[in-house]
Amino acid sequence: MAKQSKTQIFRGKTYTEALVKAKSQLGADFSIVTRRDVREGNLFSKLTSGKLGGDCLAVELEVAPMTEPEVAKDKDVGKPGAHPLLRSYAKALEGAEKHGPAARQAMAAAASPFVNLGETASGISGRLDAFQEELEKTSKENADLRDELRMIITLQARGGVPAVTPQLLDCYRLLTKADVDEALARDVVEKLQAEWPGLSDPEDIRRELLQAVARRIPTAGPILPRESRPTVVALLGASGVGKSTSVVKLAIQFAMKAQKSVAVVNEDLRRPGADGQINNLGRLFGIAVATASEPEEMAEVIRSMASRDVILVDTGGRSPRDAKGIDRLAAIVRAAGADETHLLLSCVSSARTMRETALRYKPTGYDRIMLTKLDECVSYGDILNVGSELTEGIGYVTTGPDYTKPIVPADSVALAELVLGRCEVRPDGEPPAEGRSA
Repeated sequence: MAKQSKTQIFRGKTYTEALVKAKSQLGADFSIVTRRDVREGNLFSKLTSGKLGGDCLAVELEVAPMTEPEVAKDKDVGKPGAHPLLRSYAKALEGAEKHGPAARQAMAAAASPFVNLGETASGISGRLDAFQEELEKTSKENADLRDELRMIITLQARGGVPAVTPQLLDCYRLLTKADVDEALARDVVEKLQAEWPGLSDPEDIRRELLQAVARRIPTAGPILPRESRPTVVALLGASGVGKSTSVVKLAIQFAMKAQKSVAVVNEDLRRPGADGQINNLGRLFGIAVATASEPEEMAEVIRSMASRDVILVDTGGRSPRDAKGIDRLAAIVRAAGADETHLLLSCVSSARTMRETALRYKPTGYDRIMLTKLDECVSYGDILNVGSELTEGIGYVTTGPDYTKPIVPADSVALAELVLGRCEVRPDGEPPAEGRSA
């Protein structure tokens, strides 16, 4: 630091007047120690106050003349390795020399509080760098947020996204990310907002969204055997959706768990090995097995099994485009006198394929839906996409070709949790059931 001599007092009506007085006597080589406002008497104040002893404000500066600053002794301030602030100071000293010693002294006096910064300056510089980095990061995030908001506002103006609260907008994004149709996702969250205008608590939103999705997935309940006569259940669908596998699973479930007498009638005589597969099932589990490929034959076989509790009809796969084949299948179902007719839809098919299949199979009079291959799905949005359009409820859901993997009655809440990503099909292939949630 520069050395200071004895201080002197300079007074003026204004700060500038006092400063000019100090400069006129000391030049530029001084520093201001203190400044204060004082009161001093004059004739005008006495007249205006109406009494002696009146006063007015003045400015008093206490200044200290300065000698050559000692910072010049620091030989390292101008070196390349010195702190940037010190290098700048050294460069400023060199520039001040061009204007004479007084300029150098004035510059040194102004900079003297900052000369010996040492590690303090480095620490400040580091904090400034960190602050600058954080500021740039925040600016980028704000810019991204502005762009996103601008896009949302534009899309809302075009009807692209729902005009709902930010919390429900997050629900909309969750649904579309699960491959739920945008129009359907919009309808879900807009109706939620209309029904619950003050909905904001995260847990309340989570609960109401789950219920809103579940209400759009109709279920039909499990097969309930009758007491007085056989319950006849027919399974229909395109090739490869898992009809025979599902028949076997249902047969085992009724025979082994429900302790019911079961019969299986195989209509699929075109697929190689289908008849042998059903016969093996009969031998293993004591299940009656028969075949029937014509309506009259089917009616006769059903009458012959009147003592059974449950009769399952396994039909051959028909392409949704095979109108004649579907009409013939409808005749088979009528001849069997089916109490329940389940149309099987594979969850790995597209929503468009499932919708088209459901439409083309209408002549069969099916009244239940069975969802298969849940274990092979990547996302489950199509359960909501298709389920929300069905007038028939979903009776069962099932996974995989392994007979040991279960087939379970559909539960709308469990399926909604699956759509929302709150539960999953277990690694052992077991589908979601009521009460199993993430």
